[in-house]
Amino acid sequence: MPFHTLGMDNSCLFKNPLCFYATDILSYLQILHKNSRYEEMLPFLYEPNELKKMGKTKALKSIESMSFGYEFRRVGIKEEQKGVSWRITYQRTIFGTAETFTVNCKNISDTTRLLMNTTQRRNVFYRKMP
Repeated sequence: MPFHTLGMDNSCLFKNPLCFYATDILSYLQILHKNSRYEEMLPFLYEPNELKKMGKTKALKSIESMSFGYEFRRVGIKEEQKGVSWRITYQRTIFGTAETFTVNCKNISDTTRLLMNTTQRRNVFYRKMP
């Protein structure tokens, strides 16, 4: 998946899940992961309190072990609360089976974050590829 930086309007930068360098939040995280930029992924995946409780080292190891080897595409987005929270639906194919999954995003402390519990993270980020 190519990473393009289009002539972007800085007033849009990081304001919602669609303003991540002309892509969406999950695609942006995939690009960071493929380039081993794990520390830059922290604010999007962990709320400050969760990160404090977990510890930065453990969180970075968790991010490093994520599996982003699959291709996916965004198939829908619903704004839950105007300018604050969204539900984004993606579709991916793993082992020849099409799967659809939804991620919740919310602006917290000026950062759009993925809101996921342990099970959701496992289903999205820790799938074993053949």
